[in-house]
Amino acid sequence: MSGPGGTVQEERRAAIRSVAAIVVVALAINGLLLAVLDLKDDDGAAPIIAMFGVPALASALVIQIIMSRLSERRRVPAPVLWLMLAVLPFGTLLGFVVAIAREPEYFIGEESPWMLVWVPILICVGVMLGAVVWFFLVFPLASLMRVIRLLSRGEAKPAALIMPLVLLTLGVVCVVGGLSVSTGEIGRRAETQIIAAFFGLPGTYDVIWEPGLWIVRAIVAVIVATFAVPALAARLRTRADAR
Repeated sequence: MSGPGGTVQEERRAAIRSVAAIVVVALAINGLLLAVLDLKDDDGAAPIIAMFGVPALASALVIQIIMSRLSERRRVPAPVLWLMLAVLPFGTLLGFVVAIAREPEYFIGEESPWMLVWVPILICVGVMLGAVVWFFLVFPLASLMRVIRLLSRGEAKPAALIMPLVLLTLGVVCVVGGLSVSTGEIGRRAETQIIAAFFGLPGTYDVIWEPGLWIVRAIVAVIVATFAVPALAARLRTRADAR
């Protein structure tokens, strides 16, 4: 039988193996996107997904592993951080080197080759976006699964489902809303146009997917009703009791 020290070492190795598997799969997907698929199809969807989507999702999964260990007061092995912060972006950059060699005109075009300096910077941004993906998608899903498991054991109340469901719903709203509207603006102007699109007000935005916009409106209405109806009912009961 292994002692406590051996158990700790095995847990650390398991965490490292899990993170390594996530990074390897992410880099394999990026390799497929950048070395095999046509980079110009669907307005350059493959490079965009390889630069932002895959690194963000991979780092979000790694963050979940890190946060799980921290919540249990277990140390995070250093290789876990190296895999996420060094191997993942560097491997993605190597994939883009292959892609640039395949289609130099697509990445450079009429611009100066110095524009390629932005590639590693944007890859790092994609990795950092994993924190957002984790908070709105991975963390709520993990919390939801944990609460469901506790409910099945009778160790939690149904009210514990509210917070993960709200966070998950907000993530879905952000994704669906972003895919449904094109504002052509940045910063506060973009926020103004998104709000205008949500309420159907005139603006400079373009509705790309009308059903998606209605899905967002319905989700927001359900969230508001979930919190507003009980509060309103409680206030009405209080007034009735006061009379």
